[in-house]
Amino acid sequence: MSESDKVLIDVLATVVLPKLKGLSEKNAKKMVQLSHKALGEISKKYHKLIDEQAKDLAKKKEKAAKAAKKLAVKEAKKKQKVAKKASKQKQVSLLLDVPKPAAATKPAVASASKPKAPAKAPARTSATKK
Repeated sequence: MSESDKVLIDVLATVVLPKLKGLSEKNAKKMVQLSHKALGEISKKYHKLIDEQAKDLAKKKEKAAKAAKKLAVKEAKKKQKVAKKASKQKQVSLLLDVPKPAAATKPAVASASKPKAPAKAPARTSATKK
């Protein structure tokens, strides 16, 4: 029997045995033996249940860790897929000859170096002359 079982049996015996007053010495000895035997079984079952709870908790933590890992892998795959799409889109835009950054810089340079001419008035048609 382990130390923790012995300690638990002693504690339980000190709580239970005083309630069983009024027995003869012979019957008291029998009651002490029976109570120690029963308390030993209770102690073993108690420690067994404690161990099972610890195992269940470890299993739950393991499942949670697996679920978190699975979710992380899933998120990584999503990010990889989005990055792959963005990369393909970038390559397609390079092939389409649509230089967006270059087009944005040219008007800024042109407007700074050349003054703009005033806008011309629209030409009149013959229908408006009558």
